[in-house]
Amino acid sequence: MELIAWEDDKLEVRYGGEGIVLLPKEYALLKYLYTWKNRSFSRESLLDAVWPLEDPTDRTIDDHIYRLRKKLQKWSHLFTIDTVRGVGYRLSWKQHQPPQLHAWKQDFSESIRTMLSAYHGMGMGAALQTLAANQEVLGFQLDPFYAIYIRFVTGDFAWFVADDDTPLSEKLFYLFHLYHMTEMDAEQTAKLFQTIVKHQASMPQIFQDELQINAVALYANMGEWELAQKQVAHARTIVEQMDSDSFTLFLLAGETWLALLSGSVEKAEGLLQQAFAILHRLPMQREVGSFKLLQGLCQYRQQEIAKARRLVDEGVEVIRATQFVPHLIYAVHNILLFFRHVPCDAKWQSRYEKMWHDLAVQYQFEHLKKSVVHKLSALL
Repeated sequence: MELIAWEDDKLEVRYGGEGIVLLPKEYALLKYLYTWKNRSFSRESLLDAVWPLEDPTDRTIDDHIYRLRKKLQKWSHLFTIDTVRGVGYRLSWKQHQPPQLHAWKQDFSESIRTMLSAYHGMGMGAALQTLAANQEVLGFQLDPFYAIYIRFVTGDFAWFVADDDTPLSEKLFYLFHLYHMTEMDAEQTAKLFQTIVKHQASMPQIFQDELQINAVALYANMGEWELAQKQVAHARTIVEQMDSDSFTLFLLAGETWLALLSGSVEKAEGLLQQAFAILHRLPMQREVGSFKLLQGLCQYRQQEIAKARRLVDEGVEVIRATQFVPHLIYAVHNILLFFRHVPCDAKWQSRYEKMWHDLAVQYQFEHLKKSVVHKLSALL
């Protein structure tokens, strides 16, 4: 993983303890080029991506590129912004090989993985990313699982559709989630899900199990209450064999979601109590945020609008603080789906529609969905 960190609220790019503050459009342009690193873009494409509602000229791009090159000169050993003759511009990332300390100490890699696993389980995305982002400095290399997983967590979604070197079986699970969390039409997601399931044998068992648990919420989104309930029973047999608090909470979240959409408020409250009992003992922040959000949706069902708004907002902010980008997208996605099923707060719906729009622009949802379908075209 690279050593670049992004501070969106400060418009600051950081590397190795140093930060560079950029102007808003400089920051947006750099982040777009970085997201699609080593890919060439025309000036027109960059204008559409960074200035979608404005009418600037090609000179605008050239001026911003010029200023970025000057400001980022000291990091030229990491990347350069190159002019591609007859096309436009490209951010060229330079590969770096970390020292292999695991060769010096046999259990070094195992210790690093233990730390990553702990941060992962506790929902500590910032710690997970910090450790991974500084592997060159610390002298280790991520194992294949975390090398891919952290790309997903940090929102490096473009890699999953641009990369052709990693076997599709290792990315199939993530490609499904990229489509699921960015597509509001549950019927379309279900079609893709059925295709993925046919090929799930190529995935690690843990991913196969997670897909089956995930199907509870998917069927609930479609309004298929009976099918969703049957899936709960199937998923419960899987989770019982795991003896995992994390997966128990995952299933409880799916069951709570099903209860809320189908109008079983009393059942949802009971499931929430079970979840918070686990979280009191093991406060995994990512899950704390998710269940606080679900608690807020339960309050909407009971017409406690003010309390519902507060809990939903708190839940989203807890998830945002964990820096697990997919979980933030899923959170906003589910809030909007809930308002479609239970139209109870037009003002807050509009608020989260604006948040969804911003995320869609930042992570290029429409392009991403088309790219996922293209990537999976052989299976489809």
